[in-house]
Amino acid sequence: MAKLHIYKKTGKRWSKVANGDGTIGNLEFFTVTITSGASAISAGHTYDVRQGQSPTGKLCNCTAINDKVATFQVSDTGSAPARRGAVTEQDLEDFYTALDAVSKNVQILIDAEDLETLKANNYSLCFAKKVGSGEDPGSYNVVWQSLTNYLHSTTFSWTPQFALFGSNVFDADVQVTAETNIVVIELGQQSVLDPSGNLDSPSTGGPSTAVTMVDQYGQIHPGLSQISTLNGVSQVTPLYVAQDAIVQGEATLTPIEMVLVWFEQDVETSTMFSAARSLSVEIDLTETNSAVRLYQGEKWVTP
Repeated sequence: MAKLHIYKKTGKRWSKVANGDGTIGNLEFFTVTITSGASAISAGHTYDVRQGQSPTGKLCNCTAINDKVATFQVSDTGSAPARRGAVTEQDLEDFYTALDAVSKNVQILIDAEDLETLKANNYSLCFAKKVGSGEDPGSYNVVWQSLTNYLHSTTFSWTPQFALFGSNVFDADVQVTAETNIVVIELGQQSVLDPSGNLDSPSTGGPSTAVTMVDQYGQIHPGLSQISTLNGVSQVTPLYVAQDAIVQGEATLTPIEMVLVWFEQDVETSTMFSAARSLSVEIDLTETNSAVRLYQGEKWVTP
């Protein structure tokens, strides 16, 4: 057991956000009892975990936090030095530079008159992302983010950091519930859902553009979450649940860089849906990293 210090990157700087007690693992999961700053730690985020007085540490994914006990895994997305031992500041900078290069963002602008109308009628600004599953070329079926405190300009962004889970049901107009444990995973990796219903640590496998669940358990609806940032707040929230349950075998979930944006009343983040959404626009970011859309006169336009 050692004193651990947890750093998070804000902009181009690393800042200490929490302290705790624990022992850093290798590629296995390890837990940290947070002694200060527990509110700053969130599942699905990557942190630099340093031991004692060490000026550098290891990039670690937070896979879960329960009260003041956080579970981490050394990140496979780090460079080789991160997996062998202490990671340098340059390794950390390179890692986040690579993430920045593949980050996507959309800026949503709303005309003043439309903004007033939407707010007066309690409409939320909603985002969903297209995901392909098996022979399904891609569909939207979960509210990735729902926002009520939007203004004239709102920016929504995301990076390719995912989490895999399984759910017992797909039910429209109901919020997603992860019945299995949740594992942080990358594209080109797979996780085995064992006969007891536990997802194992990810390993290389499956298509390079997809996340794969190898089901040894039985009937389950595979689900995928992804980290996104809205109004400066980063969260890991569900973006897809397979509508049809799979049985023993493999299921591939392929994120597609297309998002659906719309306005809707009485809807929350993580709500499943199966019908088309009104007042919506589909934005294709497969060939670009950013886009801007304007909602004006109850219509979407490209300014």
